[in-house]
Amino acid sequence: MMIQRLFTLVVALTLSLTASAQNIKQIPLPPSQNPTNADLPISAAVWAGDTLYVSGWLDPDRKTHTDTQSQTAGIIQDLQKLLESQKLTLGNVVMMRVYLGGDPAKDGKMDYAGMTAGYTQFFGTKDQPNKPARTTVEVILPAGVRGALVEIDLVAVRQR
Repeated sequence: MMIQRLFTLVVALTLSLTASAQNIKQIPLPPSQNPTNADLPISAAVWAGDTLYVSGWLDPDRKTHTDTQSQTAGIIQDLQKLLESQKLTLGNVVMMRVYLGGDPAKDGKMDYAGMTAGYTQFFGTKDQPNKPARTTVEVILPAGVRGALVEIDLVAVRQR
């Protein structure tokens, strides 16, 4: 009896994973996130069922956006375009992770206030009241990404 239950569970789990795997769709990196057009082994985002997992995103305009607030706003604006291309909005975002690098203008410290000022232009507003879950951490961003002070990844869910 125990073996039969275990077998049934394994079959059900296998069928569930197979069905989920068939609902996976990869979204390629846009030029704003891959300016060198390198053949990178990552996707911009991946759909798994009704959930969109978006890779870490940088501000595509780091030449003019040189502070944390403007980079945060620039990233969210660029992410908005990606979401719109997938028929989603910022209102579909359920989780965000923000990675803050040290700002040379702030003696190498992260600018949490600047990130918050950029973030609150888009979330918890009259026009877009959604307030996703969020984690913010200080990190050392990759040295090859000149001028980057912020990186953001997110999870969005299509509502049925």
